[in-house]
Amino acid sequence: MARRVLILGSNNALGRHLVSVFSARHWETIGCISADKTLPLSRVLVAERGLSPEARGKQLIEELMKVVHVGGRQHHLDAVVNVAAGFAPGTAASPDLLADTRAIAQSSLYSSMLAAHAASLALRPGGLLVLRGAAQAFGPTAWSLPYGAVNAAVHHLVGSLADPRASGLQPGVKTIGISPGVLDTPKNREVMPDADHGSWASLDEVAGQIESWCADPSDLQSGSVYVVRKTKHLPAEFEPHMSSKS
Repeated sequence: MARRVLILGSNNALGRHLVSVFSARHWETIGCISADKTLPLSRVLVAERGLSPEARGKQLIEELMKVVHVGGRQHHLDAVVNVAAGFAPGTAASPDLLADTRAIAQSSLYSSMLAAHAASLALRPGGLLVLRGAAQAFGPTAWSLPYGAVNAAVHHLVGSLADPRASGLQPGVKTIGISPGVLDTPKNREVMPDADHGSWASLDEVAGQIESWCADPSDLQSGSVYVVRKTKHLPAEFEPHMSSKS
């Protein structure tokens, strides 16, 4: 039987690439997408527009349970991956600081909480939960207070989920974070044309590593946040950082 993965954030550049990588490697790939998007998913959980984050989350869980419970049997997931993310600059003087904080929190933190809840219901014992943070959140982010604060919260969540029994996950489930810096995407090249693109990790590198971890999480330390480092023209490296709560 094919392995099964739920991918949240499958609408963004990394998410679309993840879907392609998992599908090419013969996973049954389940994703949540907007109604006007098309991706090579095995199963589609359509997210209705105009709903509150809480209502959208409830809808996704209800749809996921229909996929997991089939014919009186429970078909567990092998992995849950959340790569949803948001960004906006914002200092303490920014007039839109609170609105930007709410938007980034909904994109990154709410989706990570939703992924954790989905994992508690559908992830098999010994499976893997992957949450996206940000490398920049390990230091001060005066140029974007919301971005740094929200992603630091995601890192905290990873550490808090390190003990599956205490955090409500199935026995043996591991939780890790993936925290890239700037990814090499067409949009990032467009907005930063003069940057050193050779120091940006490619979508192939990051998506390929995530799939490899999901296929065999045995060497991973639960509670670790893997920071993506890239030296110009060399393969990307994934450095584990332990949360203070793990």
